[in-house]
Amino acid sequence: MTGRVTDGASRPKSPGNSRIEALAREVLTPGQGSRGHSMQSTLHTSRRFIVPATLSALFLVGCGSQIEKQSRSDFDRVHDQLSPSVVAEVATEDATSDDELPTLGTLSSYIARAFANSPELRASFEGWRAALARPAQARKLPELLLTYGGFIRSVETRVGPQRHRLGAMQWFPWPSRLTAGVDAASYAALSSQQRFEAHALDVAAEVARAYWKLWFIQKNKLVQRDQREILGSFSKQVRARLEAGGTGLSDLAQVDLSISRISDVIAGLDEAERGAAAELVRVIGAADGTPTPVEPELDPPPALLPQPSESELRTAAIEHPRVASMASMSESADERARAVKGERAPSFGFGLDWIVTGDAPDPTTPDSGKDAVVGVVALKVPVSGGAYRAAQNEARAESAMYRARERAARDRAVADLEQTLANLRDAVRRVRLYESTLVPQAETTYSSTLDGYQSGRSSLAEVLIAEKNLLELALGLFEAHAAYGMVWAELERVVGQPVPTRTSEDDIAP
Repeated sequence: MTGRVTDGASRPKSPGNSRIEALAREVLTPGQGSRGHSMQSTLHTSRRFIVPATLSALFLVGCGSQIEKQSRSDFDRVHDQLSPSVVAEVATEDATSDDELPTLGTLSSYIARAFANSPELRASFEGWRAALARPAQARKLPELLLTYGGFIRSVETRVGPQRHRLGAMQWFPWPSRLTAGVDAASYAALSSQQRFEAHALDVAAEVARAYWKLWFIQKNKLVQRDQREILGSFSKQVRARLEAGGTGLSDLAQVDLSISRISDVIAGLDEAERGAAAELVRVIGAADGTPTPVEPELDPPPALLPQPSESELRTAAIEHPRVASMASMSESADERARAVKGERAPSFGFGLDWIVTGDAPDPTTPDSGKDAVVGVVALKVPVSGGAYRAAQNEARAESAMYRARERAARDRAVADLEQTLANLRDAVRRVRLYESTLVPQAETTYSSTLDGYQSGRSSLAEVLIAEKNLLELALGLFEAHAAYGMVWAELERVVGQPVPTRTSEDDIAP
């Protein structure tokens, strides 16, 4: 994790292995396993796509160069892992065994494409690249000053006339000014990396929301089509009873009306599916056309609660890259204040003058024509103290501003976590209620009502009501599964890291 937990407790930690490097490496690895657990594997893979690696702590003053080196190393790895060629190679790789599924159409494949294609994420990535170029600029010394002077009127000396002067001068700022400037730029680059990581988390969550929306629509269509087929078969039974004089024409009309209503719903779902697919195309940045649809036959993963405790999740949330970026910018402002303080100190210049001397009139003169060499030491003393104090005050105010933003971001992260956990517990509760109670009861009711109608103990109206209840509850189950997938993606966005699930369906109480 990166970032400070308390004000002024420590400097932001320098990244060891980048979140995004681990993220890309794991999502771009095709999953293994049977059809039964492939959706669960896909979901966990998408969680690992936002894996943050452990970041090594740096507490030394002047550690900017190390932060710069590590961030540059992370940048290079992310650049290689998220290249479109790598993503395309993995995204088009099908399963190689009978018990494996193709990677096309899975949530992880869509996230991989989003990371390679998203223009917003690309912009954030290039911002990181630009920030990495600034420490080297801050490390730059003043240009070497070279001078030449020709004597308009030569100066006669014992050893000969002085005719030309060649000089070189190099200025050196106060050491703290230079090191603090590099540190300030390095912390700013680290903040850019952390903002990129936060943006990547946002992109992964956005893809997950679009994915689960499309998944639910496709499941809805499947259920509606199944119900239409069931009603079609039931319509034949009613028609046969009508021909045998066992029922009235109104019963057949009611069944046909139900079929027509479901057909209208399916037509609306077709349009909704096209809209949801277009949204998924947008969030993954796939301008080359509609991606392979989500596999509607895949079963959703079991609705499980997080394995970490709420306190552990809270700790992760307040160490989120978005929070850490505020801490890094605060440190950058502190270093800029130190750099300005160094600007108030003298700068030193060291140089050398070479005076070209002609031959003396008397060739017997000792050292005739010997050039003079002069060592030069210069001191540059700042005099505009008010301007430097104003610059220091500006940097200190910016540091305080970022610390306040860091506190606000931590508070917001904790509040978002509490809300997300509440939503997650509710989603888990709904999935379990539908799976264990509501849907089985509706199936039993429908089956007994249908048997009763065939034996003359139930009316057609009772059958249609039971069928409608079963349809609504079946859709409610899929809706609860989709909500669970969306909320879980939001949970991992909020905590900024993958969250393992419990191994069993434990009690959902917080």
